[in-house]
Amino acid sequence: MNAIPPDAMQVRITPDGICFIDEEYFTPPPGASLNEAVLAHLQLEAAALEMPIQAVIQDEQAQYTTSIQVNTDGTSHPLDDETSVSHNPNLPQPTAMPAPPASPHTADPVPPDRPYEPLPEPYRGRLASTCATANEDRFTEAAHEADQLLAELSTQYGPSHLYTLAVALVRGDIAWLSQDYLYGAQIWIFMARSWHLHLGPQHGTTVRAVGNALGCWGRLQPEDAKASAPHVVKLLQDITIPNADSALRTINQWTQRIALAN
Repeated sequence: MNAIPPDAMQVRITPDGICFIDEEYFTPPPGASLNEAVLAHLQLEAAALEMPIQAVIQDEQAQYTTSIQVNTDGTSHPLDDETSVSHNPNLPQPTAMPAPPASPHTADPVPPDRPYEPLPEPYRGRLASTCATANEDRFTEAAHEADQLLAELSTQYGPSHLYTLAVALVRGDIAWLSQDYLYGAQIWIFMARSWHLHLGPQHGTTVRAVGNALGCWGRLQPEDAKASAPHVVKLLQDITIPNADSALRTINQWTQRIALAN
């Protein structure tokens, strides 16, 4: 096994499927599996640092530990000759990040086991029930339940409180799964700004929220995309994330094409 530097990133997946990267909680965005999201995060780090990075992945759920190097071009390869457990079907492969699913309905369901421990009862139980409703494809009912929770928590604790954001995360997932991209873009913009206040612009949670907002915006109908483009542009101007300049160019090009078509 190759020597791993002491500054290698540490990825830990608990037996319950909860992921931490360098001891920070990590959750995949809608439409991505946990292993895909972890690999994408490492690719983003390598691109931002403009140098290869190395990581040790300890998956207590699948019972293996391995180390990989992720290069600036998005490729990756294992650094160890063999993992600590020979059976590792979920090991990220040394390939570029796969394309996202064509339809949100092929995405993973709303995770029922996110760490909702900080959310007090009865809200935690109600949120778990909302996740179950969404996973039965009863999106209208699930959205209504989540909106009720958001209204109550916003009134009691404030719209940017961590309790409120826990429900907003589920509401954003429901919007994605039901293909309500306009609402999805709006709520992910709100969450990105809220996490920015809590955690700062460089934190992975903030960056992922911005990325989810962009993902929803990119699936809007032309008129909705044109109308909401200023809000997305302002978000990218206020919160600096890796590849923000490239995203801004894409938005400007798209809005120009929409204007010419009309």
